[in-house]
Order: sequence, then structure tokens, then C-alpha cells
Amino acid sequence: MDDAEIKARWPGACFGCSPNNPHGLKLRFRHAEQGCVTRCSLPDSLCGFDGLVHGGILSTVLDETAAYALFAHLGRFAVTREMTTRFIKPVATNTEIVVEGRVVRHDKVKALVHCSIHSPDGVLLAEADSDWVFVKISRIASLAGVEEEVLRGFLEQCRPKT
Repeated sequence: MDDAEIKARWPGACFGCSPNNPHGLKLRFRHAEQGCVTRCSLPDSLCGFDGLVHGGILSTVLDETAAYALFAHLGRFAVTREMTTRFIKPVATNTEIVVEGRVVRHDKVKALVHCSIHSPDGVLLAEADSDWVFVKISRIASLAGVEEEVLRGFLEQCRPKT
């Protein structure tokens, strides 16, 4: 397992990962076997019940981690087709969590990614399985208003250095 930081920074305003979104999570990822991992703490402003992270925010973190698992492991863009999330234990705000994404299988058209959220001591808090469909860089560039060359550079920076 290569646990080096993924250097890429999303050029847009993604809520999950962009350093350019003042209200975003600004998630940073490291390479892991078959994907990636991140550690983060979610603030009180993202609660459902006071003191507990909103389930929609946890789903966002799982979805973002799955996307980065695909960037890091396969070097490809994809969009979420379907995601099944299981909330196992409450996740407290302002408490570190460990989120891991792993590409389970893929072919030319689609991929399955499994993600999990654990406490730092390994207790499973939530998990998701998501189906992804690969899309052309030109399509992402068109939708996001970003030059294709910028996106190619982003993907290159996501791949582990050999």
C-alpha cells in the first residue's frame, strides 16, 4: 500500500474536496490499496441532531471518497449511478473519522466501489457500496467548464508515483 498524499486539487468549487469552496469540506486523500483514505472531523454546523453528523453529509463524504478511489486507482472520471449507504452507529461532530474507499471491481464501462467510515480505533460507523459509470474527460470538461488539459493534469496528479 502506497500511503502518499494525493497531490491533486480540484480546480472547481466541489463541496467535498475543493480548496476553493469556503463552505466545503476540503477533504484531502492519501493512496491506499485499491483506492484511497482520508481522516477528517466534521463540525457542529453539519449536524442533524445536535452533536451528530447529518446522514446526508456522511453520504457526501462516502461519495467523494469513492470518486477519489477511482481517480487514484484507475485514473478515470466517473459519475455515481447508484449508492447504498448503511448507517451503523452515530457519528459525533468534532470527532476524527477515518474514511476508506476501495475499488472492488471494474470493466471498461463501470465500477463498483466500497467505502467505509470508522472511528480511529476501528469501529465501523457507516459504509456504502456505489456503482459508477465512466465518462469521457470531454464530457466532464463541458459540464464543469474546465479545460480538458486541466482535468488530464488533475488525474495525473491523482495517480501514485511509481
